[in-house]
Amino acid sequence: MAEPALRRRRWWRAFIGAGLLGLILVGAGNVWVLHATAADVASDVGAAPDRPVAIVLGNRVFPDGSLSGELAMRVRVALELYRAGKVRRIFLSGAWREAEGYDEPSAMAAWLERRGVPRAALILDRGGYRTAATMADAAARGIREALVCTQRYHLPRALYLARHAGIAARGVAAGVSPGTLFDCLHSFVRETLARAETVGEVAVRGVSAN
Repeated sequence: MAEPALRRRRWWRAFIGAGLLGLILVGAGNVWVLHATAADVASDVGAAPDRPVAIVLGNRVFPDGSLSGELAMRVRVALELYRAGKVRRIFLSGAWREAEGYDEPSAMAAWLERRGVPRAALILDRGGYRTAATMADAAARGIREALVCTQRYHLPRALYLARHAGIAARGVAAGVSPGTLFDCLHSFVRETLARAETVGEVAVRGVSAN
């Protein structure tokens, strides 16, 4: 009886040790990303520096082509930057699934065109199914300086990935859609884990679209 009990205790110790190590690594990854990008977030559109391009990161689009709340806020920030003369072009990056007729960049472009932004000022990137892919695609198109438009919780990771893709980026925070406590907790946990994963991914293979 003593041997099985001892074995169980060893398994529990190993499990708890692995859990603590995981928490330490996640915490360290978050501290690293947040510290590395803290100075690169503008307080508002007026405080943002002039850059050639604004990068808008995709989010959900509804079947009728309307933008989800958070995506609309991201695109609105880009519109304000364009109208203020802070940027000359807007890079719209998001998911595209042809078979389903799902196209985030085109929906964002249509939203901006209805508000007076000429099509010639818009760059559509249909490979932006994840933040790393967006930054890799932007760099591949020759973008070296940009303002990044997304929610504040997402900006540290986006700026970190932009930097490692070779883009000198500053962030301009978009608003956040009101949600339940569960929604807020879910976003916090997801982004916390994603930041830590990003540090590992960049360390192993850099920033790529794959």
